[in-house]
Amino acid sequence: MTALEVSAGTKKPAISIRGLTKVFVLGHEKVRALNGIDLDIYPNEIVCLLGTSGSGKSTLLNMMAGLEKPTKGSVSIYGERIEKMNERKLAIFRQKYMGFVFQSYNLLPNLTAIDNVALPLAFAGVKRSVRDKKAKKMLKMVGLGKRMRHRPTQMSGGQQQRVGIARAFVGTPKIVFADEPTGNLDTRTTIEIMEMMVNMSRENHQTLIIVTHDIEIAAYADTVYHIIDGKISSVEDNRGKQAIPRAAGEDLSDSEIEAQRLKAVEEAAPDIRAGRTEEQRHSEDEPEIEAIESADEEKNEEQISEILENSELGESSEADEIHTEEDEQ
Repeated sequence: MTALEVSAGTKKPAISIRGLTKVFVLGHEKVRALNGIDLDIYPNEIVCLLGTSGSGKSTLLNMMAGLEKPTKGSVSIYGERIEKMNERKLAIFRQKYMGFVFQSYNLLPNLTAIDNVALPLAFAGVKRSVRDKKAKKMLKMVGLGKRMRHRPTQMSGGQQQRVGIARAFVGTPKIVFADEPTGNLDTRTTIEIMEMMVNMSRENHQTLIIVTHDIEIAAYADTVYHIIDGKISSVEDNRGKQAIPRAAGEDLSDSEIEAQRLKAVEEAAPDIRAGRTEEQRHSEDEPEIEAIESADEEKNEEQISEILENSELGESSEADEIHTEEDEQ
């Protein structure tokens, strides 16, 4: 049994971080985005990295996902040191064990919902018939059974994020990263999206890591890590008092949605509210320091375009063009 085959019930961390430091060079200055972070995240845990813009929370997520290399320190996922992996091994590792939900959705505009969801499976070499079946199932689960052939421009922001969630979970990865997943959504849709992700991660026994500046989102987590100036300033054990997702199919009125939102802030996570320091409140408008895009990122985009052009997703067949209402329900 490999390290990645450790059972979900183990007490060993899914992610273990030690002495993690990241320094960006901006002109003649060095900016310390992460400053010696130690952190353990366990299997099946829902974790929130909570902090204002510029706190280092997104940089920390990038380190955990292997999207950036640390200046110092280590990141182990089920015993695998990802900071030591080369780009090829990292890409394979992420493909097999990680899913991503983004604030800006990051859907490919020329692909339909079903093809966007099936994309990770296409990269994994799954047959067209199999990946389409899985993608359809996921889209039905997120309430988009009748939007499978719609492209991103034909969908609302909430619908696009549902597609993004379906894409992140379609391969049942061990870990799902969500970077400000509701930043562009209204209150009602925010609650729907959060409940969807929490329910799916619970049902699939997955680790969910959410990055946000919003204490209302943090209320859904088991554990909340407050990030200030590249450090963990405090840790909140939120088990037993977090916001409880509705059962699948249950609907709420607008007044009930608002009541739930207020309860999440005022009752479900009072310690999270208290954890916001005066420094946090006054630094919300500061720009967040992010890594400068590298040539590798541009190269990756070119490779994705090439893969799409040469894959079945870029082809048109009679089977793709003929759909029935029954097929999309």
